[in-house]
Amino acid sequence: MSRSERNGSAPGAGRSERRNPAEAALSNALGGFIRAQRQMAKLSLREMASMTSVSNAYLSQVERGLHQPSLKVLRSIADALQLSTDQMLSQAGWASPDREDDGHAAPEERVATGPGGTEAAIRADERLSDEQKKALIGVYRSFVDRAPSGA
Repeated sequence: MSRSERNGSAPGAGRSERRNPAEAALSNALGGFIRAQRQMAKLSLREMASMTSVSNAYLSQVERGLHQPSLKVLRSIADALQLSTDQMLSQAGWASPDREDDGHAAPEERVATGPGGTEAAIRADERLSDEQKKALIGVYRSFVDRAPSGA
């Protein structure tokens, strides 16, 4: 078993220099979101590591964008932060909270026709700090910018 598998990272997820710039930006934004949520919950890295059964060193690397965590690790982080996995993934820009997606329109088309758009919703959410809003918008844009046309 490899070190990344023991720590719960996705296969092939490693240091940001091995990934393309979009993946590195995504990991940095997600890590920033996780760090901000952990700090708002007043949890130390060690406390969160204990709650998630993931080493504090690995959590630190996730927060710094050096590793992209697996879904299993994200679920345990969401539980520790008292968020649902869906809420965590959508707040971090990894999943759309809109369950009515028919799969026909490209993400940028759905947002453009939606009232206000995703970025406006993020900016308007008073529960988020300016730092969190910036991180979420960065993650969202990284997905939209790399979305294949005609998806």
